[in-house]
Amino acid sequence: MLLRCSLKTRYFVVVSLVGAILLVLLLLGMSLWGLNQLEATAESRAHTRDVIRLADGLMSELKDAETGQRGFLLTGEDVYLEPYLAAQVDITRMLQQFDRSESGRSTYSHIREAGVMIDTKMKEFASLIDMRRQGDMAGLVVRMGSADGRQLMDAIRATMFAFNIEEEATLATQEIEFQTNMTRLLASIVGVGVFILALALAFVYLMYRDSQQQLQNRINLETRHLLDRLQLQNVELANARDVADKANLAKSDFLSNMSHEIRTPMNAIIGMSHLVLGTELTLRQREYVKKIQGASRHLLSIINDILDFSKIEADKLTIEHTDFEFAKVIDNVANLIAEKATAKGLELVFDIDKDLPSRLVGDPLRLGQILINYANNAVKFTQQGEIDISVRVKEQTDQDVLILCTVHDTGIGLDAVQIGKLFKKFSQADSSTTREFGGTGLGLVIAKKLAGLMGGEVGVESTPGKGSDFWFTARLSKSTVRERKLVLSRDLQGKRVLVVDDNDSARLVMREMLSTMGFEVDLVESGASAISEVSRADAQGKPYVIVFLDWRMPGMDGNETAARLKALPLAQAPHLMMVTAYGREEVIKGAEHSGIEDVLVKPVSPSMLYDCVVRVLGGADDGERSASDAPSATLTQLATIKGARVLVVEDNDLNQEVACELLREAGLVVDLAGNGQIAVDKVKAVHYDLVLMDMQMPVMDGETATRIIRKDPRFKDLPVVAMTANAMQGDRERCLASGMNDHVPKPIEPEDLWKALLKWIKTQGIEASVEQEPMDQVMEDPVLPTSIEGLDMVNGLRRVLGKKALYLSMLRRFCAGQKAAANAIAKALDAQDWGLAERLAHTLKSVAGNIGAGSLQQAAAQLEAAIVQQSARTALDIKLRELAVLLGYFIAELEEKLPHELESASVAVDSQVLKTICAELDALLADDDAHAGEILEVNSAMLKAAYPDHYRELEAGILAYDFRAALAALRTAVNGAPLHHE
Repeated sequence: MLLRCSLKTRYFVVVSLVGAILLVLLLLGMSLWGLNQLEATAESRAHTRDVIRLADGLMSELKDAETGQRGFLLTGEDVYLEPYLAAQVDITRMLQQFDRSESGRSTYSHIREAGVMIDTKMKEFASLIDMRRQGDMAGLVVRMGSADGRQLMDAIRATMFAFNIEEEATLATQEIEFQTNMTRLLASIVGVGVFILALALAFVYLMYRDSQQQLQNRINLETRHLLDRLQLQNVELANARDVADKANLAKSDFLSNMSHEIRTPMNAIIGMSHLVLGTELTLRQREYVKKIQGASRHLLSIINDILDFSKIEADKLTIEHTDFEFAKVIDNVANLIAEKATAKGLELVFDIDKDLPSRLVGDPLRLGQILINYANNAVKFTQQGEIDISVRVKEQTDQDVLILCTVHDTGIGLDAVQIGKLFKKFSQADSSTTREFGGTGLGLVIAKKLAGLMGGEVGVESTPGKGSDFWFTARLSKSTVRERKLVLSRDLQGKRVLVVDDNDSARLVMREMLSTMGFEVDLVESGASAISEVSRADAQGKPYVIVFLDWRMPGMDGNETAARLKALPLAQAPHLMMVTAYGREEVIKGAEHSGIEDVLVKPVSPSMLYDCVVRVLGGADDGERSASDAPSATLTQLATIKGARVLVVEDNDLNQEVACELLREAGLVVDLAGNGQIAVDKVKAVHYDLVLMDMQMPVMDGETATRIIRKDPRFKDLPVVAMTANAMQGDRERCLASGMNDHVPKPIEPEDLWKALLKWIKTQGIEASVEQEPMDQVMEDPVLPTSIEGLDMVNGLRRVLGKKALYLSMLRRFCAGQKAAANAIAKALDAQDWGLAERLAHTLKSVAGNIGAGSLQQAAAQLEAAIVQQSARTALDIKLRELAVLLGYFIAELEEKLPHELESASVAVDSQVLKTICAELDALLADDDAHAGEILEVNSAMLKAAYPDHYRELEAGILAYDFRAALAALRTAVNGAPLHHE
């Protein structure tokens, strides 16, 4: 096209092209120049910003270094040096960067000055760290308290602040210059879209890169903050762990002490209940005592579960495998649940599979524990209706049986969400703060654990508003012991009985049990129907031999029905038996007035029903013990070790009484030792077949005594069994570690004691049994003192099985032995003998509780606790004065109101025998041997007859363990008093 143009046009085009090229070149040159200026300004600005960031980073690293070295100085842990060491390297690197970047700039002087001070500060940090590592804490405290370090840090901050001010001013100038160059550049390429686009893209790119850098910097900063917070949380967690460890230790100590304190009275309850059952009781009294004993044992099992927390935490719960009667498990559950169910008007029904063997091998305590837990929950959540406890045989082989136990209630029920919360630790179906029903949420968890240990499972089926079925399975072995068959004699087989009850489940259960015995059973649901059935059966010549009447029925209750049945003109009137869930006296009396011959208290067990039927059809019960009261197989086996000599090492009077009664009941010869030292001496002097050793005693504890005994090769095979209220797992391990063979916890469970005796006493070598004098001599019933405020004589008598003479003896011994207790405690506190003071207060607390002096026991317990804590003497004196006043009152009242001791029967004093007794007694007292008390007890009649003016002083000294005073009284009597011959 250009060739076709004229020369002028061509010239214009060329000129235009040249001009355009020149213009483009000019614009390009201006653009390049503007771009160069822009880049120079941007580089300066970027450099200034980098310097400012570097300065900020330098101060941040310096702060991290300071924080790290402070952490190390405070804790001495090297982990805090990691940020310090990292900051040390970064600070050196940053100062070198400053040297390269600031050389020749006006701000270099500030950086150089700050670098010198920072170097000095880092050396100071290093010096303090070295002092901490060398353990120079005093110098470290002085250096840290000095103001020089803070002043230096302030100077560094001031210098760096001045540097930042100058750099910020430079940055502002560079910003202006940058804007100017940008304007020039934009003006130069306003006609060149490509340059504008390029510049725009460049600007966008630069902005993007800058934003990315800022984002990265922010991420790094947040990460650093998170790490700092994490480090702080780690410190807090460590502190919390220390606090938790201390709390756990305190909890362990508390539980150990509580275990000891709770088991001591439990020992009396279980031991005395066992002894009472060995006396003559009416049938009702025997049932009451058996229920007390059963409840006590269950309470003890609960205490064991609560206190022996290490078993749960360490997953050490174990299952016993003992032979037991399943009916007794059901009876125990019934005794503990029936009253609660009755109080809410609920019907409690037990339905036991007739194919279930009566004797099994397993853990009856754990089975009962699950059933009681389920049943308690059922009663708690049920307002009306019934509680059905059923036991079914799910699987059975020749060796074992898998049982399914279900507790059904008609309560509030559960939905799917609530069911999902069950069987989890500390979780409840209703966890709101306004929940109606309380509880810890641990019962079902323990039930699940126990069922699993017994080879079973747990579960629940429920419908809201209609009730729940809680179930568990357990695999139990079959017993080889022959079962007691509840079958009536042949002449009673096929006899007709009538069950009258408005509750369907109760009727069906009664029919099942009676049918198993061989009866022909009919069922009706009301009193009116019962009258009709009885009349029709009598008219047909097939009368009922027994009519079982429920007490509470709608329309016509059991008493009214019985009265109407009695009024019927029958050819053969049936026996009438009341079946009621209300075991109160007024119900029983009402039944007697209505012609009822016997009363069965629901829930009815097969054995209970059988015994009652036998009583009614075979004549009135004579009050003799039932089969369930027969001696256990273990007790029967004790005949093989009868006459064995046992040493009981125990410092508590009440525990001595229980242990000696139980052992003498088993036909053993018993010696006593009041502490470990006496036990060691007696073991060396007398042959014993077994030693029962308490752990906590004055003078010498049981562990020390056992170690001393084991050091003598003669006694390496002597069985030593711990018998102590310290029943935690750790206590048992301590006993075994000290050389003891076994561990019997208090409260003493007679069956456990018998098993320990049979296990460790060798039958061969036992000397012929020595007939011991009976504990209770036939004598006139003594008169107790009149009412003394604060003295619960009923409680005191209960502890000694109602033996008034023994109780009076305890009161006299209390007066003689504890009269000076307050003064003795004061002297021990004056001498700062905390152990003696604590033991004296503990003894007073124990013996006061034994006689029933509750207020005095409480005052002694408070003083004992204050002594254990080593409270201020002023606080101790206040409690001691309160105790002394109360003790003085009791002593004065007892001395005034205690009846005079009956004169002992005339005793002929043999001078030669008396001389031998006094010589032995003198030697024991001179040796501070508590065996003197036994010599005194055995020969008290002769000593009292020979030395009537000195005997009381001698007895008081021995009872108070003041052997010096007793020895002085004995020697005065022997040397100065004439003998009183009879």
